[in-house]
Order: sequence, then structure tokens, then C-alpha cells
Amino acid sequence: MNVLKSLNQRGQHNWIKIVCLAVGLATGIVLIGKAGFEQSWDKFFPTSDRIYVVCEDIIMDGEYKHYPQTAGAVAHGIKRYCPQVEAATRYTSFAWDMPIVTDDDKRVRTNYALVDSCFFDVFPFRILVGNPKKTLSQVDCCMIPRSLAEKLMGIENPLDLVGKKIYYNIRGGWALTVGGIYEDIPLNSKLHGMEVMVSMPTITRIMFDGRDNWVGNDRYESYVRLAKGIMPDDLKPQIEKMKRDNLPLDELKKAGVDLGFSVQPLVDYHTKDEGTRRMTWIVSILAAVLIGCAVMNYLLLVIGGISQRAKEMAVHQCYGAKARHIYQKVMTESIVHLLLSLTLAALLLFLFKDTIEELVGAPLIVLLLTGCNLWLIVSTCLVVLLITGLVPSWIYTHIPLAAAFKNYNHSHRIWKLLLLGLQFASATFLIILLIVVGRQYRMMVNDDPGYDYSTLGSLLVDGVSIEQRQLAMDELRKLSSVKGVTMSYANLTQHQSGDNILLPGDDREYMNIADLYYVGDGYFDVMEIPLVSGRTFTEQTDTLREVMVSRKFEERMKELAGWDQALGKQIICTSFQGPYTIVGVFEDTRIGSITNPDTRPSVCYYSRKPEQMHYILIRFQSMDGLEAANKLVKELVTDNPDISIVPYNQMVTELYTDAHRFRTTVMIGGLVALIIALIGLIGYLAGEIARRQKEIAIRKVNGARIADVLKLFHTDILRVALPAVMIGAIGAWYVARLWLEQFSEKTTLSPIILVGGALAVIIVILSVVCLGCYRVASSNPVNYLKTE
Repeated sequence: MNVLKSLNQRGQHNWIKIVCLAVGLATGIVLIGKAGFEQSWDKFFPTSDRIYVVCEDIIMDGEYKHYPQTAGAVAHGIKRYCPQVEAATRYTSFAWDMPIVTDDDKRVRTNYALVDSCFFDVFPFRILVGNPKKTLSQVDCCMIPRSLAEKLMGIENPLDLVGKKIYYNIRGGWALTVGGIYEDIPLNSKLHGMEVMVSMPTITRIMFDGRDNWVGNDRYESYVRLAKGIMPDDLKPQIEKMKRDNLPLDELKKAGVDLGFSVQPLVDYHTKDEGTRRMTWIVSILAAVLIGCAVMNYLLLVIGGISQRAKEMAVHQCYGAKARHIYQKVMTESIVHLLLSLTLAALLLFLFKDTIEELVGAPLIVLLLTGCNLWLIVSTCLVVLLITGLVPSWIYTHIPLAAAFKNYNHSHRIWKLLLLGLQFASATFLIILLIVVGRQYRMMVNDDPGYDYSTLGSLLVDGVSIEQRQLAMDELRKLSSVKGVTMSYANLTQHQSGDNILLPGDDREYMNIADLYYVGDGYFDVMEIPLVSGRTFTEQTDTLREVMVSRKFEERMKELAGWDQALGKQIICTSFQGPYTIVGVFEDTRIGSITNPDTRPSVCYYSRKPEQMHYILIRFQSMDGLEAANKLVKELVTDNPDISIVPYNQMVTELYTDAHRFRTTVMIGGLVALIIALIGLIGYLAGEIARRQKEIAIRKVNGARIADVLKLFHTDILRVALPAVMIGAIGAWYVARLWLEQFSEKTTLSPIILVGGALAVIIVILSVVCLGCYRVASSNPVNYLKTE
């Protein structure tokens, strides 16, 4: 009770200490949760340590490449050849963000994948109802997750969906029978996002059936579960035998390709990824900086008020209190302060729950409870308690009794300046990191990818009939706000399928390329992709077997095949039969994103058939015409009521959602650290002013001006601020460089940024010093001397 009463004690700044600690703990706990969440992926299965991803290892022209996808026959081939493998499965996605529709026309956008009947043998997700093995063995049957069933049938009776028909994209279209419902795949899983599991035998209805392929069509995600005690190296002899029995090794050798297979632990797939490790490390540093900043501020305020509390502790000792009693008293206060801080932190997390979940991309409760996060958070709080309790206790027990009763006024300036310096360094670190992250994000969303997307729109036409695709194109061209319309198979913001390049009469495979497949009339004009040489396709191209290649393709073939130029040369692409003649070379465009670019050379072919395309691309005069175009499309395309034209710049921005989240996280952390540091500075100044007010008065009596007094404090603060800011800037430069390594194109890490950021922090610090000291510097010295 006495501890609670002392919360409002004058000069102790207890509520400021509690609030700063709460803000630091709230942000630190979220970041600890995020770091722990990233390290918990795919570790929730009882057999997680025995599940492996099957990968392809390819050596072409001496260059080694590793792919996490295989041809269709590989997973079950390994199961057949390797008795150490207990189970194997494979799946391949075929539709993302497409509607699923019920008989009463309820529509929900979801993702589809073809999955074989052994899936739940490898991944033991809980089955709520149904027989997955039977369901995934029958054509046009599917399993769906509980959350999707609840959206379609309601929360009360989602399991009633079993046995009913649902439709792909449109009611009355392709029907699937729901054979079972499974528990949702957790967020921290490589498999998350795969929702409607369509039986693998259905593949013949929607795409090329490559289930028995050993080479090519390597679009399958393959997994195996090993028996206990078996290591990946134990499979090598059997995998080699499988290769000899099934792969066309002589043909591959002639083509200059060495194809192999290996398995990689599923639990390492995400956590050992270089980008994940780098991000986890940076987020952990941010958490440590923010919590450390709050703790240092707590200690600074304790030390600032120590002269006023020394007599209280001395009285306790005079009445028989030993050192352990002082420790007990201060530790009790620290426990109360920490509990109040945690309560306030919990309130902040509750109030800003939606913002936090948007920033970290996961529910708050998942962040707190996933893996060993709860223990990490509890351990962090215990460390905070020990520091905030033991350090003040040690100081109080080392104050001499006589000194305490003689108006103890030891300033502990070195300790205070050290703590203040650490806070300045932390704030500088985060502010400069924020500047770099902000510059990189702006560069990514405004960078030139090789085509102009500022007035470009994209319309996904999967599930739309050929007639309605053609009608939409014809009518869009008539709009005055539309500059041009074309079609394409590929979306340039995504990775593309790969194909190998051969030359007529030569078995060698020269390189693997990103195949853009088909483009329609005027594609290069609408996309505004510059032509390097030759010409673009004409309307008669589809009868002339022509192909266009990127500048990088031409340069690569000059190295590999000794070409002088690409125009007029013939090539064979493994997805297309017979040679095609190169008629044009286009400028390289970015495929994918800056964070995950597809750097391979690219090729494209011409087609006038809407059924071979996925996208209608619209070039607007300005994006003001988007609304009218969307209205027209919705009237014309009745096959898909959800259809809409998406601005290309929105698609580009969405590529960098993670960078945007990181920027916002650093911005919040930087502001929190700066505010805490400034509160610490204000507390330090209050103590120094109280301690030196008579000295200031005497200086003024002897002729010192206001500027001279302010200079006195500025000099003191700059002695600690300059080296601290320098250390913070160096730390920010190191971490920023580490963060930028994940991008193929980086903003310049100029010294001007470091100097500018550090200078901004110094200016803020000096401004606060001016505001804090101006009152005493401008006051009448008599007011401070009359009490002498």
C-alpha cells in the first residue's frame, strides 16, 4: 500500500518512468513476438523434424542452380526407391484469388491447388469431417478449410457443406463436391494460403497432366517424411539408382545438363532463408534498442531523484534496516512499477491491435503465444525487473549515512550522462535507419521497371468465356479515356515459368529463360517497352513462327553461341515445337520485384487467341478513366461478377508490402525511442538546473548573459551527444547495409544521409536544452540567492 501511495511522491517522476517503460515494453514485446514468429515456421507437427522438401539440383554450363519444385513423378519415385521414406506427396497450385460459389450464389475469393491423396499422410492437419484419402482420389472432389466453410455456410453449421457442390468462379460452371473439411493451416507454415484442395486426378480437366513426368513440367511441390533416425544422406544411393532407371541421362548429358535431387528439412526452409534470418536479426535489435532505451530512461530518472531520496533510506537504516531490507523495498517498488507498466502496455496493444496486426502480418495473440514467444517475453520482463530493481538498490545501500543527513547531493553525472548517451545513440540509430528504409521504399515503388505503369490497368480474365473476353476488349477500345488495349499470358510483376533454349541441329541446352508465352496485338506499344532492334509482331505472325527476345537474351547467346546478333536466328524453346525465328529484340524489363527479381533472359510469342491469355492490359490517357472502364467491364463480363481492372501501380506497390511494414515499424520505433530519450533529457536537465541554480545565479550577477548560460548546458550535453550520435549513426549504417543486401537495386547509402540524420537529432536535442534551460537562464538571480 505504501508503494502505491509513493507513486505520486514529488521528485520521483514515477508515472513518467511507468509510462516510458510501458511504451518501450509494448513495442519491444511486439517485435520479440515477430522475431519468434518468424523462427517458428512449420515446427508445429509432431513429425516436423522428419518432413523434407524435395528439390531439384541442376548444373548447366557449370552453373549450379537449386529449385524447390520438381517434375510430377519425383516425390512418389523417391518413396518407391527409398524404403526409409514413410510417406510422400505432391501438390501444384492452379488458381489464386479466384471465387468459389455456392448454389445460393454466395461468393468467396480463395486459392486452389491440385493435391494428391497422400497429402495428409505427410502433413497431419486435423480432419474435422470426411475421408481425405478417398476424397482426393476422386475426380472433381475437394477438401476445404474450416474458415472457408464458415464463410460459405455460416459459423453455426460449417460442416454441413460436406457432400454439397460448390463451383469454380461461377454458379453452374465447373462443379466440385466437398468431401471433407480440415483445420486451417497455420500462418507460420510454408503451406499457408493453399485452401481448396482439389483431387489430383482432376488435373486432366484443367491442365497438362504431368504427374508421371521425370523431366520438365517441374511445377510440383514435393515432400517426403523420413523414418525415425534417417538422415538425407542415407537416401543418396537409392536416389542415384532412381535417376539411372528413369531419367534420360544420355540426352541430358548431350544437352549439357546434370539433373539431381536432394531433400531439405521443411523446418529450415523458412527459418534458414537468408532474408528471414536477416529480418529476424534486425527486428531483434530493434526490440533490444527500444526496451533498453526505456530501461535506461527509468534508471536515469531514478538517479536524477536520488539526492531527494537518500535521507529517506538513511532514516530506514537508522531504525535498523539492513541492506537486504533496502533491496526488498526497492525491488517491491520495481515490481509494482513493472506490473503497472505491463498493464499499460497491454492496454496500448489492445487499443492499437488492428494497426499492429497489419504491420506484422499476423494476429497479436499468435505473436504472443507462438512457439516459445511467451517465455521470451516473460524472460525479458524478468531482466527488466532485475535491472530496474538491483541498480537503484545498490546505489541506495552505498550512500554513507552521514552524507545522506548532510543534504546528500552527489550528482552521479557520469552515470546520468552515460545513460543519456545510450538513449541518444538508440534514437539516432532508429532515425537514420528510418531515413534509409524510407528512401529504399520510395525508390522501389517509383523505380523504372522498363515499362511505364503509371497509366496502365490489368484485368484478370481467368474464368471468363472467349466471347466475353473479346467483347470486353472491343468495347474498351471505344472509350475515349483508353489509349490502347492488348492481351498477355504473363503478369510482369510475377515470376515466370522457365524453358530451356536449344538451336536447330544441336542437342545442347544453352540456358534457361523466363517464358512470357503469348502477347497480343500492340503489346509493346501498350506496355511502352522500347524496341532495341528488328520489329514487333504483326497480325500474320502466328503463321510465321516468330519470336521476340530480350536484350539480355541476345547478349547471353553472343557469349554462349558466338552470335553476332539475334535477328534472323532460329531457336527452339522446350515448351514449343520446332524452330522459331527471332524478329525483334526488346529492352530488358523487370520480371518480379526488386526484392525477388527473375533475372533470366525472356522471350515472347504472338497470339490472337483470347483463350491463350490471362490478362487484358489497358493503357489509359489518365487513370481518371478507370472508374468508367470498370463500370463497362462489369456490365459486359457476366461470367465473373467480381471482375475489375486493377491499376498496375497498385500491383507494384503491393509487391513491397513487407518493406512498407518494416518502414512503419522502424518509424514507430524511432519516434518512441526519440520521445523516451527526450523525456530522459528533460529529467536530466531538471536535476542539473536544481543542482546548479545558485551557480547560474552567481554567474549572472557577474555579468553572464542568457546565451552564456545556455552555452554552459549546451556544452555539457554536446560532450555526450556528439559521440553518442556518432555511435548510433555507425550502428544504423551497418544495419541498413545489411537490410539493403536483400534488394537487387538499392538506394545509395550516402554519408550525407548519416550526417543529415545525426545533425537532425543534434538539433532536436539542443532545441530541447534551450527550451528547458531558458527559464532559469532568463530569471532574476536574486530569486535563487535569497534562500542562502
